[in-house]
Amino acid sequence: MTRRDPIVEEVRKHRAAIAREHGNDIEAILAALEREPDDTPTVSLPPRRLGTRVRQRRLRPRRGPKRMERTARH
Repeated sequence: MTRRDPIVEEVRKHRAAIAREHGNDIEAILAALEREPDDTPTVSLPPRRLGTRVRQRRLRPRRGPKRMERTARH
């Protein structure tokens, strides 16, 4: 059973409205999207500098499971 996601449902509702508006013709939809101005603001951040020296975490030697010592059989 799938959960209903309100965001997905809204996106599908808008997609169906756009398709219906253009007669379900993919070429008409693409042409309309190309004519639409792209006024979405974009943000460009400068690259971050790394420190001069990357500090590595020192690992302790790994210890295996304790071995049982052999005892002499009598």
